Amino acid sequence: MIMKKKNLFTLALKDFFTPYFLTLALAPMVITLLLLFSALSYGAQMLHEKINTLRIEKTSTEYSTPSQTISQSSLSITVDENQSESSSLTDIDPMALLESLKSSQILSSMLENDILRWIIEKIILLAAGYFLLILSVIIAVIIVGFFTPLVVRKLKSRYYPPFKIIGHGNLFEIVWYALKSFLVMLLLYLLLIPFYFIPILNIIAFNLPAYYFFHKMLVFDVGSTINTKPEYFRIMVLAGNQIRLRTFMIYLLTLIPFVAIFFPLFFVIYLSHLFINETIELRGAPRE
Repeated sequence: MIMKKKNLFTLALKDFFTPYFLTLALAPMVITLLLLFSALSYGAQMLHEKINTLRIEKTSTEYSTPSQTISQSSLSITVDENQSESSSLTDIDPMALLESLKSSQILSSMLENDILRWIIEKIILLAAGYFLLILSVIIAVIIVGFFTPLVVRKLKSRYYPPFKIIGHGNLFEIVWYALKSFLVMLLLYLLLIPFYFIPILNIIAFNLPAYYFFHKMLVFDVGSTINTKPEYFRIMVLAGNQIRLRTFMIYLLTLIPFVAIFFPLFFVIYLSHLFINETIELRGAPRE
């Protein structure tokens, strides 16, 4: 039986709030939160240690003896034996570079201004928050892929008993597809750098690579679980634009932080309904 596609979203929402799927949804959410918390804790600890190290070095320099002090006005730079290896470009320390920028008169005057300092801090927090959100989406999409077969089997038993799940691909193909999609996403982020500084366009430039990965992984996870390879490609030819529109709409939902972590399983349920109905139609089942 082919269901009306306009009702699939509501049907998927009802399925999601059943005990079975809510239990499944907790696992990706907990794993994602644990990974994010671990990454944030490690990053905060490293940053704290680096800042403390820089403060110690700065204090030591301020109280060094005249024989150890290097004059900033001199054009010559004295390099001792222990520092001779630090001239390599690979030894450039980003935190030390940031510290040196802070010592500049322009940046120092900006940071001394309460309003400008507040603006700079908020911009940094917003940028960090956005990338943290995108990271949570990527992690959640990868994790929820392991639950796709369970979702498809449950929906088949509940709504489509006669439907035959065939599927295609193996672990190597799935890992390769995920790696390839991830590399393309990184390449898109690099290519779109010039647009990051243009208002309005920067919103598209920031989200396009993430949406690419989001769409590719969700569609491939569901399609490879349900269809044969010829069926999968045929569906993407016949209904590819409709599927892209739907994945774009649900990607917009992921920009809401809580949704990004808790609802990826709902997206899999919705796309599974969609692919099963497209496959039934493709195999020649009559529409009601």
